Amino acid sequence: MANLLASNVTVLDSWVTGSTSSKRNKVRRVKWTGTTAGGDTNKLLASAFGFTKILHCSDILLDASTKSIHPAVPSADGSQILVMDPTTVTDANRANVADLATSTDYAYCTIEGV
Repeated sequence: MANLLASNVTVLDSWVTGSTSSKRNKVRRVKWTGTTAGGDTNKLLASAFGFTKILHCSDILLDASTKSIHPAVPSADGSQILVMDPTTVTDANRANVADLATSTDYAYCTIEGV
């Protein structure tokens, strides 16, 4: 697969947060589809969501018939979102990131960044 493309992302809501006299962050509630990404190789890059750096993100809702929730965090440098798939982890790989398949579903997340 490949990194998530901006063309596969839809911004559902967008607003700014922070002080009116200093730096303000953008917040976007987004959905995407058509990719398998979220791990170290196939990435959910900040640029695909319209950010330079991701500061915070919510967990990801995969809108399948089961409505599964996947824990997600920004990378240490804020360049991407890292995802964990609780349906496939074992004790041996619980801390590993995993790709999230969205080829037939939508994924939803709220992201704050600059």
